[in-house]
Amino acid sequence: MIQPQQIQQARQPIVKFQIPSFTPSRGADSSQINIVEFGDYQCPFCEKFFQETEPQIMQHYVNTGKVKFYFEGIEFVGPDSLTLAQGSWCADEQGKYYEYHDQIYSNQGRENSGWGTPDKVKVLAAGITGLDTQKFNACLDSKKYESRVQELTLFAQKAGVTGTPSSFIGSYKEGYISVTGAQPYDVFKQIIDKQMG
Repeated sequence: MIQPQQIQQARQPIVKFQIPSFTPSRGADSSQINIVEFGDYQCPFCEKFFQETEPQIMQHYVNTGKVKFYFEGIEFVGPDSLTLAQGSWCADEQGKYYEYHDQIYSNQGRENSGWGTPDKVKVLAAGITGLDTQKFNACLDSKKYESRVQELTLFAQKAGVTGTPSSFIGSYKEGYISVTGAQPYDVFKQIIDKQMG
């Protein structure tokens, strides 16, 4: 993995990194601009972003082919965060990465309250249409993606993530502008429109 570099430019820190090739995206491959969100499935502010800001970004930029959206689930809040993030990669094996993302954020429990244990994650995942629950459960039990989540968590820290959600808007070539927290849609709109010129 390429290590992120901090570059000072026009008073707004620009971060350069390469999105891991295994991360699925939403939006058109022809999009020149990416939004990379580092989030924790237990984080209430990530849930707020999912409910309030993300639908508008999807509607105006992702679904119209202007922007590609990537979500990287990291372990930030507590031990169950690791389990929840691993679940996303087990769902990804069946092409259900973002269906899992939407299902978990739509049914989020309180931080570190035990709602993200393996047994409870399996119950939540069973609500995803078309998911083979036996395959999913075996994958989650194997912990085969534990190291991937730990690697992504480290990657996020090196990119300057100090809280979740943290979003990065831009491209590998031009670098990314970081937006920390569940900021309103207008903050994203302003940055995206400026980058689109």
